[in-house]
Amino acid sequence: MSGTENQNTVILDIGESLTGPARENNANAVIFVSLYLLLLAFFIFLHSISVMQEERVRTVLGSVNIAFAGLSTDTPADRQKKLSGEEQGTQTFHAKLKNVFETAVPLIESRFTKGGTRLQFSVPIRQLFAYRSLELRDTLGTFLEDVATTLIARNNNIATDLEILIGTGVTLPEIGDMADDIAAQRISYLSQLLMEKGVPSRNISIGMAAGDAGFIHFSFFLRPSLEFQFRPEVSPK
Repeated sequence: MSGTENQNTVILDIGESLTGPARENNANAVIFVSLYLLLLAFFIFLHSISVMQEERVRTVLGSVNIAFAGLSTDTPADRQKKLSGEEQGTQTFHAKLKNVFETAVPLIESRFTKGGTRLQFSVPIRQLFAYRSLELRDTLGTFLEDVATTLIARNNNIATDLEILIGTGVTLPEIGDMADDIAAQRISYLSQLLMEKGVPSRNISIGMAAGDAGFIHFSFFLRPSLEFQFRPEVSPK
């Protein structure tokens, strides 16, 4: 009897050692598959409720542009979060322009008009031109080239124009005196340089205003329509 009991005991021990791990492995596999199916169901659910919206895409793209190019610090952080993609693009464009102008011309005055869509820089003439000269100061470096590059890049996304206005003092020059007037020559020279650097003539307008002598105003604004705002392009013959 004792021999039989010992033999039965040995057989039972061997049986438990063979079946125990197998049951544990099966349980782990079931848990793994269950978790995998739960994750799969979760992602299917997310995909089913997601909707592609153009405004969301534009906002994300605007946020990416801001992250790499910088947003104007004039806009509060809480306002920045609510900007649409187009508004963020405008803010980025303005931030680049301010960097170009403020780097080249220290203590420059800038202001926004028309709800923040128009950015104007008022530059003292003496900081652009030498006394009674049409040549730009050497200290400006690549100033006009940087302005042209920024404006051209902006026009690849949305039509944007530049208006250059020079103050002439108390009165405007007479029509017959325009050719010899230093203010008229300077404003024409600036526009010509910008066109030579690649800015289309349709994106530039120039003007003269009585008063405000000693300043040149650069204004950047969205074109109200896709029609030619100023001069049409002349195709080469």
